[in-house]
Amino acid sequence: MTQGPAGDREHQPTKTANVSIISSAAVTGSRIILSGEVDRAFGMPVGKLRSRAGIESLAYVAEGENELTLAATAAQEALRAASCETQALDWIVATSETHHDYPSLAAQLHSRLLVRENCGALDVGGACLGLLNALAVTQSLIGSGQAQTVAVVTADVHSRALTPSRVAGEFGGLFGDGASAFILRSTANNYSGKGYGLGEFLFGCAGQYAAAIQVSDSKDGRLGVKFDGEALSRAAITRMEKVITSVELRSGIARGSVGGFATHQPNPRLVALLAKQCGVSLSTFPPIARVSGNLGSSTCGGALHEALRSASRQPRGARRPIFLASLGPGLLFGGGWLIPHD
Repeated sequence: MTQGPAGDREHQPTKTANVSIISSAAVTGSRIILSGEVDRAFGMPVGKLRSRAGIESLAYVAEGENELTLAATAAQEALRAASCETQALDWIVATSETHHDYPSLAAQLHSRLLVRENCGALDVGGACLGLLNALAVTQSLIGSGQAQTVAVVTADVHSRALTPSRVAGEFGGLFGDGASAFILRSTANNYSGKGYGLGEFLFGCAGQYAAAIQVSDSKDGRLGVKFDGEALSRAAITRMEKVITSVELRSGIARGSVGGFATHQPNPRLVALLAKQCGVSLSTFPPIARVSGNLGSSTCGGALHEALRSASRQPRGARRPIFLASLGPGLLFGGGWLIPHD
């Protein structure tokens, strides 16, 4: 794993670590709400979300669903896809921007999945950058010999926190509920070549944009939200393009040869602008936010799952690399890449 500001080293192609994603899964809340209904709930003109943000519907949890149920479902699906028993897990690394209860999400998943007692459970932060943080931590755990098999899980339920009574629709109406899960395994010994190998990761923080979005609790039960949508949009597109450029240079992989971009998706309009600015096809960005809304840490997870699923339908020799890029409040940023095994 490599950390530091983008572009802080010579731009030479690097080898991938002996860590691979061997399966993935993604789920959303079971209630699909059309964007017009969300407009009405937040007191906005009907059609605003669709016309201004490009969001057609949002995925909300139903009664009985929460971060844990979504995370457990995604994890179980990923384990089945990998033909991996829960007892084989050495660590669970979880991330969520909405789960604030105790025990933590990773600890609750540990109990729900009935894994062995000496399987570690770790939560990492970063909000929308959480998945990349979790993957980088997992790469270090496996690379250092601390683990052989790790489950990385994201889960976010915004619909119960960002309600019309607590926040304005221009902010709260963008977010949906979902989860993703990935099984990662050491490829050092006796590996059959399944899945995608992790490349390197790069991270940084463009603090000059920190004031563009700030959320805090207030005494009256509402959320204090400072949200400069125009400034944040400009900063997001500029920074994401810089991250993709840094990933391209560090990996030695041309962006035009990439099969999929698993990125942060503030809204579909910004994804389209990012694709245009990067000079790549919009079809290489799985349309997670268009049908589910911004899922926080699970947006990048959902996009990565779709990119991996699309690749799995192709002949092995035709599979192409996947780029990762995301942002978090602060303005945290990160990127990385995955390489298909021959």
